[in-house]
Amino acid sequence: MSGTYWSQPNQQVVRDGDPVCAGGMEPEADDADAFDPGAHTVPEVEAYLDEHPDERDAVLEAERAGKSRTTLVNRYSSEGDAEDD
Repeated sequence: MSGTYWSQPNQQVVRDGDPVCAGGMEPEADDADAFDPGAHTVPEVEAYLDEHPDERDAVLEAERAGKSRTTLVNRYSSEGDAEDD
């Protein structure tokens, strides 16, 4: 059976057997491609942040919400504070 239908009234939309977001609320491509620090070691995250300093705030937010490793949070939070001075 192929097609788009509601799995249950007022529930999620299912298209070809896979749930999809209703009302065109698909996640943005940037969100899907966002760097996940929890899937990487501390040295890998540090290397990524050195190469992508413009993404520091987003990566730190994801780190705080996930593993919240003090090595990363303390180092890069204090760098941000120093930059603001």
